Parts: sequence; C-alpha cells; structure tokens
Amino acid sequence: MSQRGLLHHMIINVRDVARSSPFYTAMFRYLGYELGDSSYGADYGFEDWKRWDLDTPHEISICQVRDPLKRVPHQRGALGHHCHIAFCAESREDVDRFHREVLVPLAEKGLCTIEDAPCDCPEYNEGYYATFFTDPDGLKFEFVINPNHLIKKAARDSAAG
Repeated sequence: MSQRGLLHHMIINVRDVARSSPFYTAMFRYLGYELGDSSYGADYGFEDWKRWDLDTPHEISICQVRDPLKRVPHQRGALGHHCHIAFCAESREDVDRFHREVLVPLAEKGLCTIEDAPCDCPEYNEGYYATFFTDPDGLKFEFVINPNHLIKKAARDSAAG
C-alpha cells in the first residue's frame, strides 16, 4: 500500500504543555501512541507522541506556544487554527469505552470538556457514531466510527473492478 498522502506528523500548539499533558497522555495512550520525547521548560515545552505499529511515520506533538502568543486564546474556525481533529474508533463500543474510561475521568478533573457524549450523528452519515470533546485550551476533538465509509469504499471498488 502506498503511504502517499497519509499523515506524517502534526503539531498542536497548547498554552502550557505541563497543564495539557494529562489530557493528551490519556487520549494518546488509549489511541495506541507512545511518548517518544518530551521537555517541560518554563518558556517552552513539548511532547512527541508516536505510533510505532504503523508502516509509516506517524507522530503528533504538542508544543507550548511562546510569549507573547500564549495570551491569545484559541478561536475555533480562525485562520491557522484547526476546527477539530477526528480520530477513528474501532466500533461503537470503542467510542463508549473511550468516553467512559478516558473522557469522563478527565472531565471530572477539569482537564477536558465533553461537548457531546457518544451519540448517533445521522446528519453526517448513516451509522456515524461519535463523541466530541475539547482539550484544556478549547481545541476540539472527536472519536468516531463511520461504517458508511467502508460501505462506500466497497461500492467504489466493485464499480471499478
């Protein structure tokens, strides 16, 4: 399989890496990432999270924003900011388990906000099931199963072959 076009790495800027670390540690470990490298300086910090089980480099880093930009709040939808990042789940049960085992404990500690508990989202696709949540800085994430993608892929493959 060609790896062209797959995500190689991504950097997510956060206000304070030490403050955001518990959120990202819980989420990334659940998703199969390992902490590769980290630094927690007063002026700058980072964590590099990697998936070693894939046949392509795949890394997501959280990096601390430097002054004077630390005081600029995240504005969803603004130029240069992501609207949200969605991670694939294996099943509806996986979405439920992630919500129960990762998000609820983080929310109880004030380390994330759950925008939507696991729910059907027919406005996106039949069978689309997701939970939506934000990190300590308000960056939005989603954990989703979308079986419709596989149905459409199978139809596309059979039409082509």
